[in-house]
Amino acid sequence: MSSSNPLHRMLEADSIAFVGASNNPATMGTIQLINLLKGGYPGRIYPVHPREKTVLGLKAYASLRDIRDPVDLVVITVPARVVPDILADCGAKGIRHAVITSGGFGELGQEGKKVEREIADTARRLGIRFIGPNCIGILNPHRRINVTMFPYLHSPGPMGLASQSGSYVTQVIPFLAERGIGYSRAISVGNKADIDLTDCLEYLGEDPATKAIALYIEDLKRPRLFLETARKISRIKPVVALYVGGTEAGAKSSASHTGAVCAPARLVTDLFRQAGILEAASVEELYHWAWTLATQPIPRSGRIAVLTHSGGPASSIADACNRLGLTVPDFSRETRESMRPLLPDTATLVNPVDLTYSTQPNLLTETLPPILLADPNIDGLIIHGIMVSSWLGGLRKIAPDLIPELSIEHLASVIEPSLKVLASLPAQYGKPIICSSFMGSTIEVATRLLQEFHIPTFDAPEKAVSAMAALHRYGRVQERRRLRA
Repeated sequence: MSSSNPLHRMLEADSIAFVGASNNPATMGTIQLINLLKGGYPGRIYPVHPREKTVLGLKAYASLRDIRDPVDLVVITVPARVVPDILADCGAKGIRHAVITSGGFGELGQEGKKVEREIADTARRLGIRFIGPNCIGILNPHRRINVTMFPYLHSPGPMGLASQSGSYVTQVIPFLAERGIGYSRAISVGNKADIDLTDCLEYLGEDPATKAIALYIEDLKRPRLFLETARKISRIKPVVALYVGGTEAGAKSSASHTGAVCAPARLVTDLFRQAGILEAASVEELYHWAWTLATQPIPRSGRIAVLTHSGGPASSIADACNRLGLTVPDFSRETRESMRPLLPDTATLVNPVDLTYSTQPNLLTETLPPILLADPNIDGLIIHGIMVSSWLGGLRKIAPDLIPELSIEHLASVIEPSLKVLASLPAQYGKPIICSSFMGSTIEVATRLLQEFHIPTFDAPEKAVSAMAALHRYGRVQERRRLRA
């Protein structure tokens, strides 16, 4: 990875100082320090406090200048009026990277913009690169760097995020964990007085742990360079963006949020298309699409097989496929003949395959999927209805005298081998698999295991189709580029 991008040093920091943390757990700076200290960060941590001798059990320093060791990154969470003094201390100490979470700058209007320009000028003069101000911090779960206000408790993943909203980095973490979606890196850029989304896009494009990039955008600071960078990055990995500044109400909110000046939605949509960026229509789509693109191969076409345990989801998936530019083609004769002896009498041999509430979950996991993916007419597979614990658990509640008690651990051990087989198929066939289930991971062990094995699993059939359509759209973008080359 290029070391010229300042984000490389920030997100791989071996030592981090905190200015604004104290022994009061109700303050933003202290919460950030708690997340770093208790999150398993292996590097050195230096709290800075003008009066306290220790902060959260760590030796505290009256000033950054008093720290003898080198410091890779400083996190600044102090009132806006104090930030210039802290930057001066950074310059004197030789600290060249900062995260300024402090608010009270451009988002407050012209006077705040003036102060924001002053700190940007000061940092530039001292050779300091910084994120913010008015941001929530950064996350690198692979390195256990978390200087945000929200704990990151689940596994890292291959999806990188850069966002002008701190909430869409941190408050969504439980939402992402419930869906098995893990960050590779997450960056809250705030007001973008120095480091902006273009820097983030470049960094995430170079980062080997990031397989797809999600961007939450309210405005673009350097639109031409951003689009040039996006065009380059989207050739090697998918980029998904949600732009919210294109309406009158969105632009007004963005101006008060981060001081953003927004462009019309139609113009941005056209520019995104030219740059190869997939534009999401909601925050949920942003994460769902980026996660799917990060974990699944790109299909050669939009020809999709549908495999379900009942007719309703089969029909709604097929309908959504056609509405979103995918097709549900007939199977080859060889595929039908291979399936015939395996299916119950109530099942269909056509696409979609409807098992009509078969009580054999292996049909959905390891028996039929390889046959469907081997069909030359099929380039992707959507499965609905893999479930074990929610179904048996419900029966157990109403008929404890007839249904034996089975622990979640036992059920997981029973179904895990077949789900591992399913999870190996996308790499084996070069074709994506996406699942849907109305049973979330908190009540269905199969959903949780699928997510752990990086098979995207959504809580509605149409969401699975939307994610598959995003894969297909990215494939078409790449195909058009190959034809023009």
